[in-house]
Amino acid sequence: MTDITEVKLNLVSVTVFGAGREVGRSGFEVKGERTKIIMDYGVLVKDERPAFPLSTSPKDLDGIIITHAHLDHSGTAPLFYISETPPVYMTEITKQLTDILIRDLLHLSAYYIPFEALELKTMLESCRSIRRGTYRIGDADVLFQNSGHIPGSVNALVTLEGKNIWYSGDINMIDTALLKRANPDLPELDMAIIESTYALVDHLPREECERKLVETATEVVEGGGLALIPAFSVGRSQEILCILQKYGFKYDIAVDGMSRTATKMIAGCAGELRDPELLHDAMARVKWVQGERDRKKLIDKKGVVISSSGMLTGGASTFYMEKIRNRPKDAVILVSYQIPGTPGRILMDEGKYGPPGDLKKVKCRVEWIDFSSHCGKTGLMELVKSLKGNPKILCVHGEAESCIDFAERIKEETGHDAYAPSIGDVFKL
Repeated sequence: MTDITEVKLNLVSVTVFGAGREVGRSGFEVKGERTKIIMDYGVLVKDERPAFPLSTSPKDLDGIIITHAHLDHSGTAPLFYISETPPVYMTEITKQLTDILIRDLLHLSAYYIPFEALELKTMLESCRSIRRGTYRIGDADVLFQNSGHIPGSVNALVTLEGKNIWYSGDINMIDTALLKRANPDLPELDMAIIESTYALVDHLPREECERKLVETATEVVEGGGLALIPAFSVGRSQEILCILQKYGFKYDIAVDGMSRTATKMIAGCAGELRDPELLHDAMARVKWVQGERDRKKLIDKKGVVISSSGMLTGGASTFYMEKIRNRPKDAVILVSYQIPGTPGRILMDEGKYGPPGDLKKVKCRVEWIDFSSHCGKTGLMELVKSLKGNPKILCVHGEAESCIDFAERIKEETGHDAYAPSIGDVFKL
């Protein structure tokens, strides 16, 4: 009788749960023989309708990694806490910011969200706060390093059953007024999951963007107008404050919406910031908008208002936009990524604003300045070329054209196997 020894191959798999050929609902499953880890579990809100990643049972889940607080990476994670309490790994400031962002999602969404505040509370109670360094999750060693995207953001290297899988999360490889750049130190890789948000576009030099912001805001205010700066509450609002302070902007600045709460939280985590004093100095001279009465006063004053949401999808920024839309002296300065179909993107592309079906040309000045906290086209390719080993590369978290083009260029320029996966695709290592 011949002994037959079973040889198990391809024990480690990576499944794309979200962010395949789209920006939003990031989610990836890494699964070994006895270990299952979810990396991010976000939500995509488009045309006001939420869309979620693929689902999986939480029962055998060893851990969830949240790379940063933005809703497209964190917004569906509480769903796992309806019946189970798997540990969730994120930095302390990510935990605080995730709390306010998901609460806001639950409060504002006109559509069904498949969990409630209780599940969010349970998730946060299950949090294991991380610093940069290595942690054991199931049978995996996971190395977290700074991603330079927003305060608290990390990338994750998962070492499982002899395979090294690196997930960039959202990553920025240049210094900004707010944050130090990412500088990942990685071993030879078997797989890299890399964002493709700006894989088709190179950003202008940061200082050029900073000067344009200050010059534009100054022109508007000195012309007697109000400059509305819709900005993501987490990361972008604080960077805009730092830039205005850095260049000695001398006119009134007000902060409204969730940007108020987020700024105060972020200022309390000095270790996350490139220059904590710059942010504190900016905050010392800001007017913190307290409610409707303050907003009505600001509308008829010259100055700058920084407010969420950054895409004009809701929040206090929409109050100001409605008031200034027909005032030629005023301006809206868009400084955040604008997802196609959002009011901010329509305003940027067509110069129109209003409810669906009633879009009208605006009379106020409209500017878009590329303050991205993501790598651009050249930076992404430099990142890929710096990777050691011969990894399979998944190009994710980008519009379809970006992901496909990035994957093709990687094949041509490096010889690596590169893919622009769709949701549900499974890769074996």
